[in-house]
Amino acid sequence: GGIVDKSHRYEKMYVIRPQFFVPLITLLVSTSRKSLDIRKQLFEAQQQSIDITHFEEDIEEFKKKFGYNYRLASNKFRDAIKEIDKSIEHLQKIKDALIGSENNLRLANDKAEGLTIRKLTYKNPTMQAKFKEFRAQRALEQPSED
Repeated sequence: GGIVDKSHRYEKMYVIRPQFFVPLITLLVSTSRKSLDIRKQLFEAQQQSIDITHFEEDIEEFKKKFGYNYRLASNKFRDAIKEIDKSIEHLQKIKDALIGSENNLRLANDKAEGLTIRKLTYKNPTMQAKFKEFRAQRALEQPSED
């Protein structure tokens, strides 16, 4: 009577009376539709899970690449600051050298301006005599204004 399960003898086998054939087909169709809907939902859930996994992987990859580029830029920035500091130190040394040179030139100029024939001949009796001779000879050659 009705539907008999023979799967113990033959796998997936049922024996039914002809009057139960259409209800069994209807039952199988509705069960397969439900199974298909469940599979579709499962596939969508898996796709969402895969999308989330890919999204997380993309974020991690972005963070990794961004961090790498940040470290490179930071190192280059630090190197540039060090080079600027070195340039400033070098320019400061050049400035100090120029100031020292200016002081030496000022002292040399002061000495040159203070240089006179009297200072040159002060401790040199030979030169004193020569200049006296020269002055006397010049005085004789010039006419007097009387």
